[in-house]
Amino acid sequence: MLRLPKWLKSYHSLPSSVWQFVAGQFLINLTVTSQFLLLNLFLKGKGLSDPAIAALTSQRFIATFFLALPAGLWLRGRPLRRPMILSAALFSLTALIALESMRLNMMTAASACLVAMGLASLVLNIAGLPMALRLAPPEQSSETLSLLFATWAAASMCAGILSSVLQGIGQFEIGNFHLVFNEYSTLLLLTLAGFGAPFFYARIPDPRPKKPPARNWLHVHHENWPVLLRALLPTLCIATGAGLSIQFLNLFFSSVFNLSSASYSAYGSITNLFVLFAGLMVPEVKRRLGWRGLIIGVQFVAVILLIIMGITELWKATAWALPLAIGCMIFRQPLMSMAGPSTSELTMNYVGERNRELVSACNGAIWSGAWWLAARTFEILRNHDLPYWQVFMVTAALYLAGTFSYLLIIRVVEKRSNEAISLCTTSTHEQLET
Repeated sequence: MLRLPKWLKSYHSLPSSVWQFVAGQFLINLTVTSQFLLLNLFLKGKGLSDPAIAALTSQRFIATFFLALPAGLWLRGRPLRRPMILSAALFSLTALIALESMRLNMMTAASACLVAMGLASLVLNIAGLPMALRLAPPEQSSETLSLLFATWAAASMCAGILSSVLQGIGQFEIGNFHLVFNEYSTLLLLTLAGFGAPFFYARIPDPRPKKPPARNWLHVHHENWPVLLRALLPTLCIATGAGLSIQFLNLFFSSVFNLSSASYSAYGSITNLFVLFAGLMVPEVKRRLGWRGLIIGVQFVAVILLIIMGITELWKATAWALPLAIGCMIFRQPLMSMAGPSTSELTMNYVGERNRELVSACNGAIWSGAWWLAARTFEILRNHDLPYWQVFMVTAALYLAGTFSYLLIIRVVEKRSNEAISLCTTSTHEQLET
C-alpha cells in the first residue's frame, strides 16, 4: 500500500470547512488563471497591440486600488461569509460579460466589466486570508494557508492542460454541428466554472472574530501605522516588480520566441505542477529552514533564475535560448511561490488579529495599484521598443529589495516567539515549585 509522506498527511486532519473554502477558491482561481494564461493571447489574436492589451486589462485593478482601504476597514471584525458569496457571484458574472464583450469588440463595455470584476475580486482577496485563519485551528494555520495558495497552482495546471488539449483537438464536428476549440472557448468554459464558488462558500460556517468591529470603522489607531507600513513595504516592492513582467510572460515567449499559446499553456501546466507540490511542502520546509531560509534564501534563488530567463532574449536565435528560458520559468515560479504562504503567515502574525483584514485590503490595493501602474509603464516601455530583458532586470531589483525587507519582520516575530516560549517556561517552573 502506498504510504503518504509525513508532510502530506498533515493536510488530512484539516476541518471539512477548510476544504470547502479551498474548493470555492479553486473555482474562482480557474477563471483568474485562465485569463492570466490566455486573455492576452486572445486579445492579441483579435489584432490588439501589446500597449492596447496592457491598457485594457489594467482596468480590473482600478476599483481595487481606490476601494481597498475602505473595504478592508469596513470588513475588519465582521462576519465574512455573505460578502464572499455575493462577491463570488458578481465576479463570475462580470468575467463572463467582459469576455463576451471582447469577443464582440465592445471594448468600452469590457472595460467597465473589468472594473466591476476588480471590485468583486477585491472583497474576495481581502476576506480570503482572515476567513481561512478563522476556520483553521491555530496549530494548522501553516497547512491551511499553504493549501489555500496551492489552489492557484492547481487551477493554473488544470487551465493549462485543458487549453493544450482543446487547442490540440482544434475543432469538433458532428453532422452540421461545428465547434472550434481556441483561446475563447477555453476562457468561456473556465469562466463558467467560477459560478460554482458561491455554493461552496454558502456551506462553510461564519465564525466571528474575538474582537467585535469598532463603532468608528474608518479609524486606525496611530500606533498601528508604523506596523502596517513595515508590513506592506515588501509587498510594494515585489508587487511592482511582478506587475512589470510576470503578467506579460506569455507575451514575452510569444514575441521573443514565437511560442504558441498551446505550447505556453503546456509548459505552464508543468510549472504549476511543481508549484502545487512546492506549496504543499511549505510547512515542512519552514520547520527545517525557518523563516529566513524559506523566505530570503528561496526567493533569492528564484530572482537569479528570473535574470537568466530575461537575458535569453539576447541570444534568442541560438538553439539553447528557448529551452533555457523555459527551464528557468518552470523552476523559478515554484521557488517564488513557496514564499507566498509563509510571507502571508508571517505578516498576519506580525500585525495581529485586529489588523488582518486591513492588511489584506492594503495588500490588495498595493498589488492592484502596482500592477495597474506597472501595466501602464509596460505600455510606455514597449511603445519605445524597450527589450523585455531590461524590464526583467528592473523586476529582479525590486524583488531583491522586497525580499530583504522581510528581515525586519522576521526578527520581530522571532523575538515575540522566543519571549512567549520563555514566559511559558518560566510559568511552568513556578507552578512546579509551588
